[in-house]
Amino acid sequence: MRGFERFSVLECEEIEKVRKIGEEYGNSQELKTACKEAYQLYREGRISAECYGKIYSEAFDNYLGIML
Repeated sequence: MRGFERFSVLECEEIEKVRKIGEEYGNSQELKTACKEAYQLYREGRISAECYGKIYSEAFDNYLGIML
């Protein structure tokens, strides 16, 4: 869990959820929905901008991994 010390439990759960969805489904509606949910949490102030950036970055990396 190195590097996760700066994130809350909710943030870690969201990061892990998006990572698993990306691995299982790639660029899918499930991944888009999970990213929208993460964005809502960010807008509500429940997760940090750094966490949301990590979530979005991992989702985009999964998309590129499928495309390459």
